Amino acid sequence: MARRPPGVRTSARWLAGVAVAVVAVAAIVLAVMALQHVASRPAATDPEPVPSFTFGSPATPEPTPAPSATPAPVPGPTYPPAEERFLSVGSGGMWRGVAGECGVIAPLIQRSTDGGQTWTDVTPLYRGIGQLISLDAFAGTEAEALARMGDECETEALRTFTQGRFWEPYPEVLAASRYLDPGDPTVLVTPQGPVETPCTDPRSVRASGATVALVCDDTAHVLGTDAQWTPLPTPDAAAVAISADAILVAARAGGCEGLAVTRFSGAGFADAAAVGCASVDPAAAVALATSGDTTFVWSGASLTRLR
Repeated sequence: MARRPPGVRTSARWLAGVAVAVVAVAAIVLAVMALQHVASRPAATDPEPVPSFTFGSPATPEPTPAPSATPAPVPGPTYPPAEERFLSVGSGGMWRGVAGECGVIAPLIQRSTDGGQTWTDVTPLYRGIGQLISLDAFAGTEAEALARMGDECETEALRTFTQGRFWEPYPEVLAASRYLDPGDPTVLVTPQGPVETPCTDPRSVRASGATVALVCDDTAHVLGTDAQWTPLPTPDAAAVAISADAILVAARAGGCEGLAVTRFSGAGFADAAAVGCASVDPAAAVALATSGDTTFVWSGASLTRLR
């Protein structure tokens, strides 16, 4: 068998060593890459919590209490003073009016002889009436009024003895009357002297004999003989009327879709009795009147009768 030359054997051994070294280096590189791959993986997230259980009846979550319903506030009077209304009933006719405003809006006075089915305009425009202050039936078929007259808007008392066809001034009636001072509505003019009203914007001022009632800050008040105002237990009052022995108050009430009317009588008007409910706009101008056992409520185009 022929022998390899010595140089050939040496080269073979050298190549074998190089191959072993290459394999070793490759193994090291693969190991390092594997370690880097493991290090680059994100850490394992925590497992989802294990739900807990209670033996017995399953737990029922507490219900969230519903918010208590708050009734919507009913608005107070929003009409301007020029829309103030007046209503009075005599044995031979009914009278109603709208205040108006001097130099701005003409007032209105009407009369009915058929229980309010039809109305006749009897406003004394020919006398220069500018604003109506009060309107009351008297002598069965007639009426008297307090009004502001002429270019100067001076306060006068008028009476008609012709069912509204003609009106005449009566200074003696004015001297005995009770009405708001035209220059200061916070002052009530009386034969005994001025009396301050309970608020700066009194509404539904009514006077009959020595009795005076009005609405101030949504509360009905009556004037005592000591010139002091006594509030009646009528929150959200809209209008008052005076009968022979009682004061009637129309008020916005939660149980009434409109205005609830209450009658106050007795000593100090301390006895209250419900009259009824009128289905009218509680924020609109309204006027009350009585005749016998019937109460009339005038609002908008309707005349409601309560018994």
